[in-house]
Amino acid sequence: MKTAKKKIPKRKNPKPHPVDVHVGERIKQFRLLREMTQSDVANQIGVKFQQVQKYETGFNRVSASRLYLIAEALDVGIEDLFGED
Repeated sequence: MKTAKKKIPKRKNPKPHPVDVHVGERIKQFRLLREMTQSDVANQIGVKFQQVQKYETGFNRVSASRLYLIAEALDVGIEDLFGED
């Protein structure tokens, strides 16, 4: 008896939104300025380092509460994660 293979659903919009990419880049910039690893940030905000990788690439959107925790971990204001240098 054959079992049907489950199809993995494709993302509706495979490209991340430019704002998510920008915020992720800013997270990475501040993390590197503070000489922190992705694991350092992940431990402070309660996720795995892979999740921080996804935030930094814009692949996963950062929720408002998680953005708050990231800003605290990086010792910056939330607005700094959106703003330009």
